[in-house]
Amino acid sequence: MILLENINYPYCRTNPKRGVTYKSMSSSFAKSGRLDAEYYQPKYDRLSTYLSGFPCSTIGELTSIQKSVEPGSDAYQDNGIPFVRVQDLSKFGITETDVHLSEKDYATVIRPKKDTILLSKDGSVGIAYKVEEDMNCITSGAILHITVKDNNVLPDYLALVLNSIIVKMQAERDAGGSIIQHWKPSEIENVVVPVLPIQIQTKLSKIIQQSFALRKESKQLLQDARSLVENEISNNQCI
Repeated sequence: MILLENINYPYCRTNPKRGVTYKSMSSSFAKSGRLDAEYYQPKYDRLSTYLSGFPCSTIGELTSIQKSVEPGSDAYQDNGIPFVRVQDLSKFGITETDVHLSEKDYATVIRPKKDTILLSKDGSVGIAYKVEEDMNCITSGAILHITVKDNNVLPDYLALVLNSIIVKMQAERDAGGSIIQHWKPSEIENVVVPVLPIQIQTKLSKIIQQSFALRKESKQLLQDARSLVENEISNNQCI
């Protein structure tokens, strides 16, 4: 919501009625290769029109994208390098996984690096998390590693945009039309994001970092409280 407020996006608080869109063959199938009606809903045109009022770039222009591996369940083991799947990923971080891969067999596979943005492209598409520090784990092939290469965009800001309705609508449009959602890397490269002035990006990035710090602190306090309660119960049982 904080991003939408900064660009004054008008459709985040309302649900406009679905209307009718008329497209010629040259402006539809010949351009996108899609014939499914869901792809041409008016809300996507409204989004495109609104974003045209801001300096914008595509993900492909701003970043480099790397794919990881999909070893298959036969490679899963109890020990080794943690293997992170989409179900283990959220915009707040990575949860502990009980699936591991052989360190020897997957020694050269890419690992998440500091400031890399992990983005899910299959199943629950569009989940983005900016890595805070280098991690010794391997992500599934359903999670892309996105590295910012343009100095005009900050990683925290880009992660914020990727998790916003602005990108989620584009993911919904691209990945729709199938039972299991699949967002193609070629489609992700063409996702349009607003590039706000660096001063605003810096301000938003500081707010995000403070939010994550407070979230981490609250989790630690909760853990400390749980430990105190467990110790108190244990001590009372021993009396």
